[in-house]
Amino acid sequence: MRPPLPLLLLAACAACTAQIAWTPIFLDGSSQVDLWTQSSSGCACPGGDGDDCACCVRDGACPCGDVAPARCAQCGMEQYCANMCNITIDSRILKSKSGKTFGQIKSPSIEGPGACSYFLQPDAGQRVEIQLYRLVSVGKFNGTSCVGGWLQLGSASAVPAGGAAETRLCGANERYTPPVVLFADHGASTLEFRITEKTVRSQFLAFFSFTSLSNTQGVGFHPRGGSRIPHTDCDWLYQDVSCRGPGSCVLASPGYPGLYPPHRRCRYLFATNSVHTRVKIMFTSILLPRNHCTTDYLTLRAGSSPSASLLGTLCSERTATLEHPGPNLLLEFNSGPLVPPYDYNGFIAKLEFIERVDSSGSPPTVVPASPPLAALTHHMQHADRIPIDSSGMTNEVSGGSSARMGCGATVRAYGPGGARSGHFDSRAGPWRSQCVIHLLGAPTDVVQVSLFNYNLRLPSCRSHIEILEGVHEFGGRGERDRSERGDRALLRVCGPAVREARDPAGRFLIRQAVTSKGANLTILVRRATQQTPDEEEFVDGAFAFHDEQHEGTASPDATCAATHYGLSSPAHGGVSAPSHHHIFWNIEERLLCTHRFIPAANQSVTIEIQRLERMWSAEPAGAAGAGVAGGCRTACGDAGCECRSHTPLYYHDHVALVAGDGTHLSCLCGDFQAAWLPVVVRSWTSVRLEYSVAHYTYASRGFEYAAAYSFNDDAMCGQRTYTTHSGEISSRNVSVTGSLNEFFYQQCTWVLDSNVERQLFIDITSEQDKSCGSWNITLHEWSGGAVGAGEGGAGGGAGLAAAAGELLYTFCARHKNHTYTLPWRLNTVVIRLVALSRQQPLYSIRWRSQVVRANTRLGPPTPAPAASAAASSLGLTAALLYCVLCLSLLIQ
Repeated sequence: MRPPLPLLLLAACAACTAQIAWTPIFLDGSSQVDLWTQSSSGCACPGGDGDDCACCVRDGACPCGDVAPARCAQCGMEQYCANMCNITIDSRILKSKSGKTFGQIKSPSIEGPGACSYFLQPDAGQRVEIQLYRLVSVGKFNGTSCVGGWLQLGSASAVPAGGAAETRLCGANERYTPPVVLFADHGASTLEFRITEKTVRSQFLAFFSFTSLSNTQGVGFHPRGGSRIPHTDCDWLYQDVSCRGPGSCVLASPGYPGLYPPHRRCRYLFATNSVHTRVKIMFTSILLPRNHCTTDYLTLRAGSSPSASLLGTLCSERTATLEHPGPNLLLEFNSGPLVPPYDYNGFIAKLEFIERVDSSGSPPTVVPASPPLAALTHHMQHADRIPIDSSGMTNEVSGGSSARMGCGATVRAYGPGGARSGHFDSRAGPWRSQCVIHLLGAPTDVVQVSLFNYNLRLPSCRSHIEILEGVHEFGGRGERDRSERGDRALLRVCGPAVREARDPAGRFLIRQAVTSKGANLTILVRRATQQTPDEEEFVDGAFAFHDEQHEGTASPDATCAATHYGLSSPAHGGVSAPSHHHIFWNIEERLLCTHRFIPAANQSVTIEIQRLERMWSAEPAGAAGAGVAGGCRTACGDAGCECRSHTPLYYHDHVALVAGDGTHLSCLCGDFQAAWLPVVVRSWTSVRLEYSVAHYTYASRGFEYAAAYSFNDDAMCGQRTYTTHSGEISSRNVSVTGSLNEFFYQQCTWVLDSNVERQLFIDITSEQDKSCGSWNITLHEWSGGAVGAGEGGAGGGAGLAAAAGELLYTFCARHKNHTYTLPWRLNTVVIRLVALSRQQPLYSIRWRSQVVRANTRLGPPTPAPAASAAASSLGLTAALLYCVLCLSLLIQ
């Protein structure tokens, strides 16, 4: 019986050939016995021993001889005619002896258990291809894997233990038309045939081929235009700088166009360098197992992290075209177990990066309702731009248009059509050797500018970029005619100079940014008088206006940080997430934004987190709860709200209130209970509100939150020095919001200072029954240094807290009251209160001194209480010696 020859019947599955491809193998006609035997008899036998031996295929076949006179084999492999098992097939040797780089493998009939292996050694520039078309009693599929036996193709250098991640095929009695195609791209490979159960006859039939990687027919496919990410199994990076023309970038599932390996997760990162670049992915074929969309599928995400926002999911059989803006998109291919009948092969796609400005897809721009900017009342719309040409004529460009903001543009942060942030690109309009962009803010604004890309090619600074304080106008000869502000350049970049948003590995470079001191800024680009297509000189970047009156004083050295001072900020205000600022376009990492609130000496600050979206985690691979909100959870108790996780907090989106010394007063993360809001913290020391996005992307951004703050005029707690010999410090009642999660944080330091010798008694009382963890009062020795004078005056500030020396005593509220007697002559004592509690600490501290003045002292100083007994005899001895001395003087 002749074995089937599916490779000769390419038209048998017309619907499949467009998606499943293999190397066509044609030798003579379809009526032959096998690949190398034309007929089993009729030809002369080798050595002249008869004329009834097998007739061989004319090209590349040799008779098997006496071991199998009715068969022929590929020249160079005649010795395996009787038993094709545990052999090496070398592409170069095979080519030299038979002229072919393909052949047939017909395994022996094994009575299981048993095994055979086939070592396949490709030449340089080749991959191993296996075409399986017959399995007889080779294990069975149990729903998740092959058991009892299998045929497996894997790397010859590293086959995983158990082969769980390799390509194993099995079947009781299977004929595959078209064949099941397997490719191996990792050099030398091993085809392993193993039977682990008892069988009568186990066998497989297959073809092999050493296929050129440069095959233009698609059979020898390999990725184009991308770079493999080091230390990964199947991850790739594709950048717009490497995919300039159509068809220059192609990607596919591993092993394409053959069967892909099981249990893989391959990631393809698409990275753009320009804010105007969109990514277009054209799937020419997607062929995945039917009804297995939970295990075999493709996902596209808006960012570089698997936890980024999901844009779409594809599975089963189809073609599709997807287009989305950058800066990063992540395509992830997931495969489950190999499922019979193995009639699928993954996907193949073409990739294009398109320069396109689409108003419907561009990120929103923050616009104030009316000047000055009112906190928490921003609404979103596209930026309006007002270009100004060299003649001074203006043309309004509507905010909904798709025009870029380029040379000659003036952007106003206030009034009709005002824009709080946006992008600029000198390539947006006609070529001008002198490109000027004006950014005009409200009186309380500062301007932030970040440069993404630029190209300056003229030497000796003849091409340059300047970012200048104020509004500047320039004459036609390139001379500055008039300026409303000083002529100081905040940033100057001299040509020749080139900057791209990313490094060669696809990572965003450290930002190149400036912050103005005033409300207005001018961007000037001087370049060649004529444009050359290949070396266009340009600059593109983003800007944002920051209202320091309501948003705090911006930190010029930090990406996202502001400070609110109690004496200069509004008494009441609000802060929210900065998720819509265009200057964050090139951030693809953790984003940490901080608002620091610093109350004055007679103030406290109240911060109330009022609204908060569900937050996510971006934990490393293998960590519990990776990519889901469950990776971090919030627990609120008497000592504040706490973020609990098995991994560091920076892996999780969170909002935290942090004291100046780093103490976390409250932290919210994960899928917290909305009923816990608002969370309120009132503090008499500086507090930092941290907004942390574990993996920020401009497409998916972060989560939203809203918080209100108020500076309160009270002098209940602070840094004070008292010089009186007696006095009292008592807590005062403050207003409360009544929220379930309202917490009071205090770090008070009082110094009791005296310039005379004394015995000090301190009496502390409280009516509360709280633990030491909620609040406590400690007594310390003075560590040294000068002390400020004046009762009730502000003392040494943070220096007083540092002046607390050795701990003498700790008072907890549950002690109710206690009187502590300090050692004699300890003239300066530090009292500290530390509290974090749902209830305001209630306490009273009284002190009195037993003072001994030098001009009234008739005897030695009063001994310290702890040493009175020992000192009595010493004092008596000293008195007697004194009397003896007096008598001796009288006698003289």
